[in-house]
Amino acid sequence: MSGQLRALKNRIRGVESTQKITRAMEMVAASKLKRYQKLREQTTPYVQAIEGVLKRLLATDIPLSHPLLETRAEKEIALLVITSDTGLCGSYNHSLVAEARKFLRPDYKTPLLIGVGKNGVNTLSRAGHVWQKTFTNTTTAQVEPVITETSSLIEKLFTEKKIDAVYAVYTHFTSKSIYRATAEKILPFRLEVTSGGPVETSSLYIMEPSREALFTRLVPLVFAAKMRMIFLESFISEHTARMNAMHQATENAKELIDALVLLRNKIRQAAITKELIEIVSGSKALKN
Repeated sequence: MSGQLRALKNRIRGVESTQKITRAMEMVAASKLKRYQKLREQTTPYVQAIEGVLKRLLATDIPLSHPLLETRAEKEIALLVITSDTGLCGSYNHSLVAEARKFLRPDYKTPLLIGVGKNGVNTLSRAGHVWQKTFTNTTTAQVEPVITETSSLIEKLFTEKKIDAVYAVYTHFTSKSIYRATAEKILPFRLEVTSGGPVETSSLYIMEPSREALFTRLVPLVFAAKMRMIFLESFISEHTARMNAMHQATENAKELIDALVLLRNKIRQAAITKELIEIVSGSKALKN
């Protein structure tokens, strides 16, 4: 009986230690989530502003063109897969890898792979896939250089016509705690038309330099901003998934501790009852 109580006591201590770890990881994930949400909030007005200028240029009758807008037959494509470097985030990485595998079917032309995040890179590497470029074990200080280098690499491959289209597999963050793995075509670049109606063009704008020069400068800027938003949404979704997973793990640990404490109390009560019975039986035996 004492051995069973000792084992339960040790197990309760172990679960309590795990609970402290999961609670701390939940707090860390919440802190990182808040940081990336703030970055997204700061980036959104800038993206909307430069998109607004680009829409005004596209709304004019002057024909404008750019290498990033060139549509070609998709003979060669590139696939950007953004996953996490660490685990403990539920089904986050599994859903992204499953989405990426749709482009890696035997009946589909093998794309040029660019990977961000150790989980996706390792999983697909074990399946025999070769990567053109990978970014793993990215620290917080390295996030901006990784975003810049990835965008430059994709833009260079497309403008040099080594690939004809680029798809990105990432998690699209829709609202609080809601995200989904998605595959989106990011090149050739197309500016999404919002549901707010046509762009206001009645006002006259004096542009310096010319519209053509401004358009040439704006398209790469808007593309880079879109890439940044894709990365930020991925990071926000990752830390949301990790925070939720750690919160659930903490709650499960609490339920397990309650169940173990209840079992321990029952065993101790049974031991006390047994001792009382033995004492009463011994007392009666002495009287007789």
